Amino acid sequence: MKNTLDRILQAHPRPYLTDVELESLLDGTPDSRYGKVKRMIAQGKLMHIKRGLYCLTNEIGYIKKPSLFELAQYIYGPSFISMQSALSFHQLIPEAVYTTTSASGKRSKEFETPLGIFSYKQVPLEDLYTDVIRFTDNDQQFLIAKPWRAICDYVFCFRMDWDSIDPLVKNLRIEPDDLPVLSKEDIQLFEDYYQQKRINRFLKGVQKDLHHMNERHYER
Repeated sequence: MKNTLDRILQAHPRPYLTDVELESLLDGTPDSRYGKVKRMIAQGKLMHIKRGLYCLTNEIGYIKKPSLFELAQYIYGPSFISMQSALSFHQLIPEAVYTTTSASGKRSKEFETPLGIFSYKQVPLEDLYTDVIRFTDNDQQFLIAKPWRAICDYVFCFRMDWDSIDPLVKNLRIEPDDLPVLSKEDIQLFEDYYQQKRINRFLKGVQKDLHHMNERHYER
């Protein structure tokens, strides 16, 4: 028969729990609470993700699967899903992405957890959520970069010296026809955000190539 704590945790709204949330559910002294948490981890009822963050498991009867994209923002923040993970989500790159990649306003960092690797790359903190949307589906909710923001974060974080569409096709295997429209307003938005000539040169080169491709398409 399940104990009272197990039943309470089964009703928790999310698969993730912080130390603060556990403290509100566990009676006793800090030492006794720590002992209870250690026992739940040993019993497989709690999965330790990082210091102060845990995930509920099937062993305790919790049936909701954790969303890696949602969990990423609990692990390290402020952050949002970007680069390869966002491009895969938007179905722009064909490969499966085994590391959950995010952009963050803090320094770059990587976490290895029982649920996978979470990688964070630093981007400018001011106006951090430029061209970022909130995705909500069922019980999961997370912030994710729109396609051009994800691409620009990739170019910025990995210091790519690109000036045309070719590297998007050859390196990331993005099909040009799948790319969303890139307007002058978009270019200005990213120029203001990154304040980096390399990003501006890349976007203008891509815009020029896309324009020529469209011209050739209409001439057929």
